[in-house]
Amino acid sequence: MIDPVQCLIVLHRDLEAIQDIRRDNGWNIEPWPLESITFFVTMASAIDREHYTIRLVWDGYPDAAPSIKCVNTKTKDATDPSAWPRCDGFRPPPTADLCMNISREGLQQLHPDWQRDARYAWVSSGNPIWRVLEALQDRLNDKAKYNGRSR
Repeated sequence: MIDPVQCLIVLHRDLEAIQDIRRDNGWNIEPWPLESITFFVTMASAIDREHYTIRLVWDGYPDAAPSIKCVNTKTKDATDPSAWPRCDGFRPPPTADLCMNISREGLQQLHPDWQRDARYAWVSSGNPIWRVLEALQDRLNDKAKYNGRSR
């Protein structure tokens, strides 16, 4: 197991490195500065400007993918269906997980075979938090994959 303090240090450094990208995309990180390996990112779809709050739990940064869940902005409840987009890969409650190769749920629980396939395996080099946030934003901005907020 990776030391959580070391995970937090490296994660904070990588988020600092993309501060201009975070600002340009309107990504709000809470709390900032980070206090733990559990934090929230708010981002909006360019299609309808709906804002989503996403909880990341990243106890293996950068070597393992984070747990990723959409949560109610006020209550931080991941079981609130309206916190989730209707979007390919986002599976609202009762499942409440993310079926993408950027999430722990996708890589370990739903498709463990992805780790053996170079096209889908987790990549820990570079700046993984940037890749994760960019992949989430790209999915929310894709008209072929995004269909608004779940109700």
